[in-house]
Amino acid sequence: MAVAREEYEAAKRERLASRDALDARSRFVSWLRLLPVGGVLTLLGMIVWVGLPDEAWIAVLALVLVFAALVLVHVRIHLARDRLSAAVRFHDDGLARLDGTWRARTRGERFDREDHPYADDLDVFGKASLFALADATGTRFGEEKLAAWLGGEDLGTFPEESVRRQEAVRDLSTRLRLREELAVLGSMLGETKPDPRPFTAWARMDTGREPPYPAALVWFARLLPLITLATVVLGQLGTLHSRAFLGPLIVGVLVSMTARRKTDSIVTRASSRQTGLSQYAELIGLLERETFTSPLLVAHQARLRASGLSATAELGRLGAIIGFLDARENAAFRFIVAPVFLWDLNCAVLLDTWRRRAGHAIGGWFDALGHFEALSSLANLAHDRPADAYPTFRKEPGLVAEGLGHPLIPRESCVTNDVTFPAAGTGLVITGSNMAGKSTLLRAVGLNAVLALAGAPVCARRWESGPFVLASSMRVRDSVVDGTSRFYAELKKLKRVLDVARAGGHEAPPALFLLDEILHGTNMRERLVGARAIVKDLLANGALGAVSTHDLALGELESETGGAIRNMHFEEQVTGDRMTFDYKLRRGVVTSSNALRLMKLVGLDVVD
Repeated sequence: MAVAREEYEAAKRERLASRDALDARSRFVSWLRLLPVGGVLTLLGMIVWVGLPDEAWIAVLALVLVFAALVLVHVRIHLARDRLSAAVRFHDDGLARLDGTWRARTRGERFDREDHPYADDLDVFGKASLFALADATGTRFGEEKLAAWLGGEDLGTFPEESVRRQEAVRDLSTRLRLREELAVLGSMLGETKPDPRPFTAWARMDTGREPPYPAALVWFARLLPLITLATVVLGQLGTLHSRAFLGPLIVGVLVSMTARRKTDSIVTRASSRQTGLSQYAELIGLLERETFTSPLLVAHQARLRASGLSATAELGRLGAIIGFLDARENAAFRFIVAPVFLWDLNCAVLLDTWRRRAGHAIGGWFDALGHFEALSSLANLAHDRPADAYPTFRKEPGLVAEGLGHPLIPRESCVTNDVTFPAAGTGLVITGSNMAGKSTLLRAVGLNAVLALAGAPVCARRWESGPFVLASSMRVRDSVVDGTSRFYAELKKLKRVLDVARAGGHEAPPALFLLDEILHGTNMRERLVGARAIVKDLLANGALGAVSTHDLALGELESETGGAIRNMHFEEQVTGDRMTFDYKLRRGVVTSSNALRLMKLVGLDVVD
């Protein structure tokens, strides 16, 4: 972590120095722009009042061109400055991950859903979540890909897909500058993250069909503007009547109106205000130029050339067409120039030609981009935490985690423990005092399981596991609106966990279950009966996992299951009136309780 901090701080200082230099250059160019403005005003005054010769207008034009050139220079300086500011934010985000200040972020709320098997319980999305820690994406594609992986979707074949991602994360974790540039270019798309999928859906639709316009109409649309311009020129020369151009102009308008329905359908989808497609060209170009060693990254890079040409070149062509198309947003251009050149029709023809050539590949480009961004986000974590272990996988069910910690807790204050589920149908009953660490341990197991499947390193010294499907019941909420009590809401979550376990077997991986304070919404007798039945059902279906409880009688499951369930506990340390916790997992059932002591500490008057 010390090395990562030094890299972030050094790079940040360098970017800030470059930005300061650009600020100074920007101020200089701002003052410099006043010179041609002053020169133009002076010359105009002298032309009017002194009567300078007509050649003075050449000097005026030259100064106007100088002013325009300085404006372009100023725009480029501001663009470069914006990119440096984005680079500074990238390194600030890295330092925030190291300092723990990232916890103020709220990210990925739109991916959280009530029926998810574990996301809400484990703080996968939302404020101070795993997604908030990891997310460094700049596009919707990367954001959604990362959310899918952390949400247990798109996992592919176990363990091959996770191992391939690990290799990619290792590769990217050494490329700090590439990850910075990827984040910078992604941020240039804007906070709204333009969504080009309506356009890509059209581009991939029926790519093998005939073009929407007859070939004769296409050639007519290309030739008619030339004819119109020729009649204008010949009219000015006196060869034709001065209004002869109105004939081809009217014909062009009528042709445009005839094809308007098809044309509007195409140009509406392609407007830059709708898609922002051309902005992706530089982002994808960055990935096309890099040389990767990971087979997964090489495979996704190859998808950027799936049309036979590079995605950058194709998007560059598309950007030029869209640039032509968006010129029509200017009112004068739309009503004066566009009718002469059949602008919308010709742009629509160019777009459809592009669609038929490259449209089939565009979905693959953006999917590949999403993979790169999601893997880069996980690579940031690997770079920041070099002591974290990459998981190893086996075909047989089970989990061995040594030195396991909670990945969202700062490393300097994170207490680690060893957790083992030797095989399918094994688990832990964890008892302990309030605030001693039971729930935190369950979340540590769950979040590291999420990271392991996603292909990231985990907060552990060693992690070895077989296949599993994660399911939990920890954070339970009632609903007045839905008429759902807390106890009934918990039953629904437990039923979902059991459904996952019962779906396991020879074809499906077993469930990894995490149950916190199981059935504590009912009386002790029914709670114990129900908890025993649920845990035994889970084990009978080959599930593995842990259940935390204050009910010490659940410790009898160890003998009842022949040791398939093992008892572990946390405990507090009391010195006088002071109570502390070491958060270390111990063998057996807890022998102490601290509820009454905690009540007294917060000022509740209770009598033993």
